Amino acid sequence: MKPEKLKKYYVKTYAELYKLIDQRMRTASIPPPPRTRDKLAKLKNALLVKLGVTYNTVEAELEKLIELLNTIAQMHSFYIELFMMKTGKRPEELVKKFKTYRRIARKIYNEYRQAIKTSLTGRDTVRYFKAGIGRLLSIYRRNSAAIQLIKEAVIEISKLPDITGDLVVIIAGMPQVGKSTLIRKLTNAKPEISPFPFTTKTIIAGHINMDPYGKIVLIDTPGLLDRPLEEKNPIEYKAVLALKHLSDIVLYMFDINPNSYYTIDQQLNVYTSIKKLLGDKEIIPIVNKIDITPNNLLFERINYLEKIIGKKPLPISAEKGINLEKLRKILVDKLMEKTQPP
Repeated sequence: MKPEKLKKYYVKTYAELYKLIDQRMRTASIPPPPRTRDKLAKLKNALLVKLGVTYNTVEAELEKLIELLNTIAQMHSFYIELFMMKTGKRPEELVKKFKTYRRIARKIYNEYRQAIKTSLTGRDTVRYFKAGIGRLLSIYRRNSAAIQLIKEAVIEISKLPDITGDLVVIIAGMPQVGKSTLIRKLTNAKPEISPFPFTTKTIIAGHINMDPYGKIVLIDTPGLLDRPLEEKNPIEYKAVLALKHLSDIVLYMFDINPNSYYTIDQQLNVYTSIKKLLGDKEIIPIVNKIDITPNNLLFERINYLEKIIGKKPLPISAEKGINLEKLRKILVDKLMEKTQPP
């Protein structure tokens, strides 16, 4: 399921639910009880209608939450982990929780509906009505913090791009190494380009259609800093999840020009941590910005990287387009290996 499909679900806050119930109770159609002029019977009838309005509205919101959570539970593991990162809960856990609250709401409604029907005075009728309304609303109010987190998670996930393709390629590396420039030059994506680190705060996807072989999806991820996984911020964690769950292969970009924000060793540390995270998945090293790196330094540092990582990085300039056709051919070959096995 594509994440944009979540946009059809609007999760109400407690304040929004309260306002909706208040409006519906004020405008509810209350038919008079048949064949009676008894004021108590008329009062009971009116309050039973309003109690029913409250119950039906709360029950409908709980049902919508359950449907939404079940939908998320069926999505790609990448989106599920993003959801868990935001809410601290698996969607299945929350489904179970809200199903319990739905049963409780039904029980409360039946209990106070019966109490109102059998009440002997107007005072008792009003007291039972208020108690029933209060208990129904409290189900949503007590869970308002969790519901707010669900709402925020759904908004964030629904904004993420379509990641479906025949070959998913993650572009990874430290901030400001040229990831966004590369995806802009290779695909139809239009990421924000800036001279400052941490411009990319979420994942950006671009596509290369290679009919009849299939579609390559390139994903630009937020930059990763040289620090342990448990110390990474939420922006970096999105990149980690993309690497873990989405990638068929990874393009890891090094920036070895003299004005790079980070040292080669810092970039190598991140490369090593990604390699451990990927397990058997292929990682292709790339050296970017060769157009602004002096030749003697370029050869020296490429040889150094090759010695450390065991394979020669592909030198490119994403900005100037140097060797991008060579990189594209590598990706097309990988696509054909996956979709056209011997």
